[in-house]
Amino acid sequence: IEISKKDFGYFFYIFFFILLASIIHGSLYFSQQWVVIPRYLEYVLLLIYFNRHNPNLNSIFFILRLYLILNFIFVILQQYDLFGEFSSLGYESPANKSDDRPTGLTGGPWELSNCSAIIFFALLLDKDQSNYTKYFYSLIAIFLILVTNSRTILISFMIALTLYSYIQYIHKRKFYLFILLLFFAIIIFILYIQNYLLSRLDIYLELISMFKNFLFYQEKPDLSSLDGRLWSVALRIEHWLMFYKQFLHNSLTIVFGSGATSVYYESTLFRILFGSGIIGLIFVIYSIRNIPLHILVLFLVSGLTLDLLLSFKIFFTMLLYFYINKLAQ
Repeated sequence: IEISKKDFGYFFYIFFFILLASIIHGSLYFSQQWVVIPRYLEYVLLLIYFNRHNPNLNSIFFILRLYLILNFIFVILQQYDLFGEFSSLGYESPANKSDDRPTGLTGGPWELSNCSAIIFFALLLDKDQSNYTKYFYSLIAIFLILVTNSRTILISFMIALTLYSYIQYIHKRKFYLFILLLFFAIIIFILYIQNYLLSRLDIYLELISMFKNFLFYQEKPDLSSLDGRLWSVALRIEHWLMFYKQFLHNSLTIVFGSGATSVYYESTLFRILFGSGIIGLIFVIYSIRNIPLHILVLFLVSGLTLDLLLSFKIFFTMLLYFYINKLAQ
């Protein structure tokens, strides 16, 4: 198979071999989860398919809109316990659902909200659609993000949408007015919910010490002394700690990574850094330098606590966005 620098997804091909080299290197020290290789090979084959067959943009837009509609329908059915959910165990009836939040046709609420956020921005690249079509599907995507109650993705989406709106619709000469209005909006919002914030500020300030102990002392949080609202982050830190220690094993694991010692990393950033080392991280930073700012922010914020590379659906949705963006330029 001939691969050229002009190929769509060229940098991912290189990253695959960096990851493969890191896994081989990491196997000298730790047991590896070689099962991740077939998943990355699936991604490589997808890229090869898109480069060789060049799918039509109208077909892709149709598939994305149909995907939103189908998920919307199944989310409504799940809300009324008329349909169950799909998981790694297969179909589960409404009585045996593992999560109260709807999942649509995906494997989890975080997967549904991530895909919906990416599709939201992908459909905005369709310059031939009517305003009715644009607003209709945008509202469906936003509804799917909100109904999953995935806070990380909601925050990343709001920041990305703010950046997109500024870049697209606000003239540079109006920049200071935009900043001023945004500043007053934030002040009013804070004053409106100040009692809510004050009652929770002390709790969330504990996150600083949790990450400090994680980064500098390799200490895991004490769940028994934490507020229940911090358990989600605390459990992730406890999970990351094993990979962090493997990363710090010696100078070679810091530079080249420890490979794939687990299937689940619960963070895209830590999967890249701990798995492929500083070399892999530098390469990824170089590779994403031309990504639209709002999409970069969307992936960076959500990727802090979510493993975007593990989900085939999320990767495929990202692939479709970048494919559309490349042809739309």
